[in-house]
Amino acid sequence: MSEKVITIGGEQHELNVERAGDAVRAGELLVEIVSVRAEEAELRIAGKTYMVPFAFEGTRIHFAFDGEIYTADVAEKGARVRARHRDHSMSAPMPGVVLKILVAPGDVVSKGAPLVVLEAMKMEHQIHAPQDGKVTAINCREGELVQPGLDLVELAPVDG
Repeated sequence: MSEKVITIGGEQHELNVERAGDAVRAGELLVEIVSVRAEEAELRIAGKTYMVPFAFEGTRIHFAFDGEIYTADVAEKGARVRARHRDHSMSAPMPGVVLKILVAPGDVVSKGAPLVVLEAMKMEHQIHAPQDGKVTAINCREGELVQPGLDLVELAPVDG
């Protein structure tokens, strides 16, 4: 058994994780690993089967489950956990391809407005404006593979 610190959505959780044959017991939850392919795992949880696309990045795992994309930092207890994607960030939450840019420099947008559509782990993911602002720069192109960390769109406050 190993003790892990898992960070999801900025919240840290200590979790005991152990192998149980072809399954993993995480706390009280038993997750059976049916198969793993290059970027997708077939999991059985409480008798129900799920196909879960995933990607690793250091101690982080990005995965899609039930229509949402999650990022979890997984580190041994006591290890330093690296920074995580923030919901209010305008950077890619994981490596992905820019499908569509929905704004142009000079556009004024409201908080929550969609700015860019990415395809990551076979799912579409929208990057939204974290606040009202004026688009000052677009740092990506349609069809480009982008990595986490670079803001795809830059906003400046709107003079009111």
